Amino acid sequence: MHLEESVPFNVLSHKMVPVHELLSDEEVVKVLKRLKITRDQLPKIKENDACIKMLEKAMGRSIPERSIVRIVRDSETAEIAEVYRLVIRG
Repeated sequence: MHLEESVPFNVLSHKMVPVHELLSDEEVVKVLKRLKITRDQLPKIKENDACIKMLEKAMGRSIPERSIVRIVRDSETAEIAEVYRLVIRG
C-alpha cells in the first residue's frame, strides 16, 4: 500500500496535530541524560503511525526503528509541552 492510499491527507498540517520532530543522535543522548531514563523507558509510537509516515515523506527518508521523536504540544498550564516517543515496529 502506498502512503497516499494509507494516509489520504497530510495529518501533520492539521491544527489539532502537534509538531513531530526526529531527534539527532546528539539530541537523543542529551534528552535521555536529562530525563534520567533509557530509550526503552520512553512511551512508544508505531512506525506505521500516520504522523511517522508523513514525517518520513517530508524528510524524504525512512525513520529507523528505535529512533526517538519529539512531539511539541501547546499546553494551557505549561504553554509548551515536549514529549518523546520511541519508534517501534508496527
